[in-house]
Amino acid sequence: MKIDEQGWLAPEDGDPVVKRYPTVRIYSLTVPNPLGIVWHWTAGRGGLGFGEALARHAQTYQRGIDRPASWHVLIAKDGVIYQSAPFSVGTWHVGCPGLIAGQRFPNINRATVGCELENAGRLRKIGDHFYFWPYWTNPGAPTHELRPDPGCAVDTSRVATAAGKDTFDAFTPEQERSATVLLRALAARYAWRQDACVYGHRDFDPLRKEDPGPLWADTVLPRILNQVFGGLDSTAAATAPTKAQGG
Repeated sequence: MKIDEQGWLAPEDGDPVVKRYPTVRIYSLTVPNPLGIVWHWTAGRGGLGFGEALARHAQTYQRGIDRPASWHVLIAKDGVIYQSAPFSVGTWHVGCPGLIAGQRFPNINRATVGCELENAGRLRKIGDHFYFWPYWTNPGAPTHELRPDPGCAVDTSRVATAAGKDTFDAFTPEQERSATVLLRALAARYAWRQDACVYGHRDFDPLRKEDPGPLWADTVLPRILNQVFGGLDSTAAATAPTKAQGG
């Protein structure tokens, strides 16, 4: 995988599939090239066509109607990479101040790449099933009146544990491979060091966000960094997540 002069991914033979859906939700960078990547999760059920639908929807923007959000790339569960913007511009993926490469920015979006990972995020076990946020059909009700939402249920095959106890939607091997190929291309093109590749949305907005979660940050990403940077993170790479069992 390479990155062309305009900032678009240019896959080679054997690389993951890349599909372009250019978005209008962009603005200029305040640095010559992006200084790092910020990982996110999409939330929601996901599934066949989910990533492509998000990418298509983000191509346009209606103020007051659409949520003001966009990203450079989205990696679907099946490993397909949907690119919405070239890396030469900024996207609307964080919108908070932050520190990157020793520089502080009023808006971190103007110095970083945003990567969405198709993933439902944190899961909660209710009875014999697991659910993603908001978990309930009536989330504002008193505890004794809460009813789990069948539309938020996920199959136990997707459930993995992190930090020894918390449950999250598992990332797929296809996503891990695509993220490795993507990160290798970005690091080569922009001369990133390893510390440019570890940021999550939670690092800039910790009171509201926890994505991409500990499963990605502590288990999957160290393996990717190990592949991209030649073993520098080999001691930090965790074993594959333990599958949580249904009741």
